[in-house]
Amino acid sequence: MSETPTPGALPSWADQIRSLERVSDNLIAKWRPDGATEAETQDMNKLALSILACGYLCRVYTDSRRPVFMPLWNYAFNQGGPDPDYVYSTAEIDSDGVYRISGYRGTTRFVEITQQGFDMMSPSEIDGGTPVAITSDLDDLELDPDGYFSVVLSAQRPDGHEGEWWELDSRTRRLLMRKCACDWRREVDARVAIERLDDGGADMTPAEIARRFSDMATWIEGMIEFDMQLVRFYREHHGVNTFLRSSKVDSMGGLPKQAYFDGIHEIDDSEALIIETDLPTECRYWQALVADDRFCTVDWVNRQSSINDFQAHIDSDGKFRAVISRLDPGVPNWLDKADYPWGVIQMRWNRATDYPDPTIKKVPFLDVRAELPPDTPVVTPAQRREQLRLRREGAQLRRIW
Repeated sequence: MSETPTPGALPSWADQIRSLERVSDNLIAKWRPDGATEAETQDMNKLALSILACGYLCRVYTDSRRPVFMPLWNYAFNQGGPDPDYVYSTAEIDSDGVYRISGYRGTTRFVEITQQGFDMMSPSEIDGGTPVAITSDLDDLELDPDGYFSVVLSAQRPDGHEGEWWELDSRTRRLLMRKCACDWRREVDARVAIERLDDGGADMTPAEIARRFSDMATWIEGMIEFDMQLVRFYREHHGVNTFLRSSKVDSMGGLPKQAYFDGIHEIDDSEALIIETDLPTECRYWQALVADDRFCTVDWVNRQSSINDFQAHIDSDGKFRAVISRLDPGVPNWLDKADYPWGVIQMRWNRATDYPDPTIKKVPFLDVRAELPPDTPVVTPAQRREQLRLRREGAQLRRIW
């Protein structure tokens, strides 16, 4: 016979685990109200487990008194349509704290740290929260000959501090770091540390640990459900098999100098979608991806579900064209949507001089090559296997943990 918890006592391990029992079932009921297949059930179980793991790192373990940049979205924590070129990390901070951010810049395309005025890890605050319009770039800092940097982050410059300093906004509650690499196999990711300078730190109280653990069930459901609702927002407001510039991500804290384009793909195996766009005159970075209807980016380690400006083939007329389909069309810029019946298409231009509007066209799969320029290269099955081998290697060489 199990013992009845003492009134007022903190929850036991069994209590905490029991609170998680219905998480996946509740999510499946909202995702597939007419019933889920076994494959869909296990897919949701896996997603819920991954977000539980992410929640431990970013919500239970994290502590503004002893901050650490913790792994956020990646191929294991696949939530919110992660950009495969980004390594995302987050740290919880106090707006009245004094912090040092330091480390080694590496050679990736860019590393930016965004101050967030709402807690991104609280679903109820994401939509409608007011982003803090402060994003700092490591390239604005002075590096020593070894590529080392150090910058203080605080509301006011500390007395006597003559080194690098970033202003900390009074509304900031969390930092989001994005490390962008396009040549995954060769670019070296930044190594970044954070420490609090004005507080020696104190152990988290048992009550606070219990509270954060107890939040996990509601938090997992809230985070995944938020993304499902976001996908349905795009479906309702952008339409199906269309592509429109979006302000939705901007309102939730997207990069201030990055334009997003979002749409919905819904095609069967006999169909394909062709994206076509001019390229900006100048652009620091651009990329395209496909995700499922929960806004989980299609497995980019084992499938070519994303293409960036380094990986892309540019046609002889200077345009970028990509084909979205489940079957391999034998062209360089294939975006593999896998077996998902429908989901998200997303593109972004980062720090561009202009922002061309991509178009999208649905065609019979068998007519794909006729719709592309005649000199579009042919990718053989053997070449695709080698392309995916290099992709798997490159994805695993990124420093995501």
